[in-house]
Amino acid sequence: MRPFEWLIAAAVMVIAWYWFRGRGLSRLPAQAAALAVIVSILVEQARVVMVPAYLVVTVAALLSLRAPATSAPKGGWLRITGRSALALVVVLLGVVVPWLWPVVKLPTPTGRYAVGTMWLVVRDTTRRERFSSTPGAVREFPVKVWYPAPPGTTGTAAPYALPGELTALGIIPDILARQVRLVRTHSLMGVPVAQGHAPVLVFSHGYTGYAAQNTPQMEELASQGYIVASIAHPGEAALAPFPDGRSIPVDSSVRNTIRRELAAVRKADPMKVFDSIGKALTVPDPAVRIANFRAFLKLSPEPLQTQSVREWALDTKALLDVFEELNAGAVPSPFKERMDLERIGIFGMSYGGATAGEFCRQDRRCKAAVNIDGGQYGGLVDDSLMVPFLILSSEPNVGIHVPVLDLTRGPTYLARVPATTHMGLTDMTLQGPVLYRWTGLTGKLDPDRREAIMTEFVLGFFEKHLVGKPSLFDSLPGRFPEVQITRRNVP
Repeated sequence: MRPFEWLIAAAVMVIAWYWFRGRGLSRLPAQAAALAVIVSILVEQARVVMVPAYLVVTVAALLSLRAPATSAPKGGWLRITGRSALALVVVLLGVVVPWLWPVVKLPTPTGRYAVGTMWLVVRDTTRRERFSSTPGAVREFPVKVWYPAPPGTTGTAAPYALPGELTALGIIPDILARQVRLVRTHSLMGVPVAQGHAPVLVFSHGYTGYAAQNTPQMEELASQGYIVASIAHPGEAALAPFPDGRSIPVDSSVRNTIRRELAAVRKADPMKVFDSIGKALTVPDPAVRIANFRAFLKLSPEPLQTQSVREWALDTKALLDVFEELNAGAVPSPFKERMDLERIGIFGMSYGGATAGEFCRQDRRCKAAVNIDGGQYGGLVDDSLMVPFLILSSEPNVGIHVPVLDLTRGPTYLARVPATTHMGLTDMTLQGPVLYRWTGLTGKLDPDRREAIMTEFVLGFFEKHLVGKPSLFDSLPGRFPEVQITRRNVP
């Protein structure tokens, strides 16, 4: 929770104790607590989970205006039980709930550069838009770009995301997602681009994910001197927000497909499904592994199996084509002669990770790739990958990545993050204890440790295989001994 919210929570605890004893808070401390509420609302801004705490403090402040009671509170089993129940409810709603659902706090980037950010729009006139009923509509998508700004640059912090970007599948209710507007990023809007030629990284979110879903990694990479672009794939992103104020929500057909898939997995017992898949995909014979892998991929419906990964790879191609124009100065842009397009890395999470593999098997501009826990859909199952490749896997999904190792020809690493689920490899791990400690939705590993693992492995991999600085990546096994690393084609 934020600083003044901790003061309010402490006040609520004291008020609950007084009410349990059948007494009211005296005037001075009650007014101090009310002042903390006012300052919190004005400075930190109000959020819905704090409303019960605001009300408790307000009621206590109003009751303190009465003359203090001169007689001892009445006893009796019924009255004591009632006061106990009231105190318990006050603590649960006024302290526990806000603690379980705090405002996300993003890690501070450690690089020498300030972090700038802006939105671009890419329009690909060679393709029609699959999710539009408008005749002649062509593919158009927004791209969020983080980039190195001159050290010491100051400016206005950019917003993190819109509430609609977090609510596509109903995992986070809209009323809770609204507080995403209070998240403070370390990215500055529209500031100058640092001098020099920066390596370029292109990111794709997960299926029904959102452009900012791995912001700690984006900000750290930009602070270290990379230009990082995250594509919001319209129709299959939770929400694709355009800089002119338009937004395209996830298509209803996509939402229904995902819900059917999730329902089928739950009905079949997820643990048994994962165990069965893991055993089939980790058998000793590589030929059998690949055959089982092909059979596994065919279980997924379209557009997941081939259509969407092909389209997302084409989105990546279209963005890089635009970057070439921006860098050459063919289109006015602050990125003119600021991009090192000889050092391009592609990465993504979940379906975006599959997109990285699919794009990099066919476009020579890709020099290194990272797949963050994505099942490898697309043509790679019948091809090979020549560039350096890092697969960052959640603990339950490690089996689905083993056959991909057989398809690689460059240096390849499979890093298993312990006590972490698929959703734990996104910013959702920062949403609070309710998702990792209580429900286990993101896994039991400490969120700060998990974020450090994700950031250091992605940064270290690109530093070694894109920039040629191996020291960080080579130090990771000693710094994160809990991460199990399988290597292929590595001397």
